[in-house]
Amino acid sequence: MSTPEEKQELYVAKQIRAAQRAPKHKDIAEAENGSMVNDMEDLIHLGEDMEELAIKPEELDDGFKPDPLE
Repeated sequence: MSTPEEKQELYVAKQIRAAQRAPKHKDIAEAENGSMVNDMEDLIHLGEDMEELAIKPEELDDGFKPDPLE
C-alpha cells in the first residue's frame, strides 16, 4: 500500500508527462483575455484536468480532503 506522499509523487509525475504531451498554447496575441478557454480543444483539456482533480473515496480514506472544504 502506498503512502499519501507516494501517491502524490505518482500523481505529479503523471501530470508532468501529460503536460509534456499537450499541444502548444496559442500565441499571446491570439489568446482571448478574460476567458478560461480559447477554443473547444482548450475546453476539453480543462474538463479532463478538472475530472482528475476530483477526490475519490479511496483518497478520502487515505486522509485527503477536498478543497475547498465542504
